[in-house]
Amino acid sequence: MPSRLAREIAELRSRLLDMATIVAEQFTDAVEALLDHDMDKAERVVARDKEVDALELEVDERCERILARHQPVAIDLRTLLTAEKINTDLERIGDHCRNLARNTKHVTEAPGVLEILKLRGMTRTARRMLDEAKQAFLDQDAELARSIPDLDDDVDRLHHENFQALVSYIQENPEHAEVAAHLITASKAVERISDHSTNIAKGVVFLIEGVDIRHASVQEEKSIGDGRLGP
Repeated sequence: MPSRLAREIAELRSRLLDMATIVAEQFTDAVEALLDHDMDKAERVVARDKEVDALELEVDERCERILARHQPVAIDLRTLLTAEKINTDLERIGDHCRNLARNTKHVTEAPGVLEILKLRGMTRTARRMLDEAKQAFLDQDAELARSIPDLDDDVDRLHHENFQALVSYIQENPEHAEVAAHLITASKAVERISDHSTNIAKGVVFLIEGVDIRHASVQEEKSIGDGRLGP
């Protein structure tokens, strides 16, 4: 029979997976609302953010209880540390989905502007990153987790292209400058969602291997300074 600590950690992981499922649904709905000018769906995304916030508080409380009761070490401690970071990233993704949905009402004033953007391809890649980060956490798959940050470069490139396209659009259509500004915000929200998915993936690597792959160049410089790397 699993120990009490094992059961509590399993429950914690389950709540994180629930949270990941909700924010993924929010993301899809927010993008569809924006592209289809669907205000009802946009409002549902905004309202659902409270559900994500409640789960964030629940996960925090579970982590605190486990730390207080069991004082875990090794892999169990890494699980808690990773859970807290993933919890924060998922909550931030929920916030960006809410903000993405809120831009829907502004786009209806100039619907044609969406045709110059690459939001669909950008959001497909960002959603893939989120789905794969969740799967890597579920399966404890470090190889999958390590592949996810590479996709972030594609999202960053598309966001830059969207930004440049919207700057040109504003110059040619100054009467719709406010709409374009909201779409720059929307594109940035998708880019930030991919950043948080990258953070989750790196957290999974830390959980499984005990290796922190954030800011790899900084880690390498530190290792050289400490004399741990040869020429």
